[in-house]
Amino acid sequence: MTMNRCNRKILSGFINNQLEEDDRLDFLLHLDECPNCWELIYKATKAQHPHFYKHPNRRKNALDFDLDASEKEVEEEVFEVA
Repeated sequence: MTMNRCNRKILSGFINNQLEEDDRLDFLLHLDECPNCWELIYKATKAQHPHFYKHPNRRKNALDFDLDASEKEVEEEVFEVA
């Protein structure tokens, strides 16, 4: 099976892991050239496994931390050597 056009039945079989190996490989080749199918696979995978996709608003940026406050907490200790 060589895919020249999008096929929803094959797309669904790929998402549900129900394709034979040759059909799966042909579909993967199709994905390289088809941004529409790629987007559908991306959205389906993201919906099935949301924990693999980080939300940008959950990540702390280094600039968000108050560096002045953290520097105040650290005090220099001076040791005398005899």
